[in-house]
Amino acid sequence: MNPQRQATLAYARSLVAKGVRWRHRGRTDWAVDCVGMIVLSLRAAGVDIEDEKHYGREPWKDGLRQKMQRRFGSPIAEPLWKPGDIAVFKSPQKSDPSHVGFLGDYSHGGFTLIHAHADQDCREHILDKRWRRLLVEVYSPWVT
Repeated sequence: MNPQRQATLAYARSLVAKGVRWRHRGRTDWAVDCVGMIVLSLRAAGVDIEDEKHYGREPWKDGLRQKMQRRFGSPIAEPLWKPGDIAVFKSPQKSDPSHVGFLGDYSHGGFTLIHAHADQDCREHILDKRWRRLLVEVYSPWVT
């Protein structure tokens, strides 16, 4: 795995290990939201990423997906997914995407999801059927 991917996942997992809380628009080592985890983790790996801090808690006009496409290009198909890629999810109640997290490597094959969630704070768990149903697209922040 590329060193920047490793450093990104290591930082994201350090937030999980420290029990960092979820906070809307959080960008600190004690509170982050899902976008904050992505921004801080990529920056920790030396990736210069613009940080859009002014957004609401509810999706609006597919803005999250549009920003992902502008920043990272076209989404990638599942056979090309790798740990360190960014997954975009919708909520069960809404159609517009409203959540992001990193794909992690699962020791038994497949992927984990590393994310900051309003109901669960920072955590890592298997990318199970429930989360796969909510998955909209995956983007790679890495030059291939």
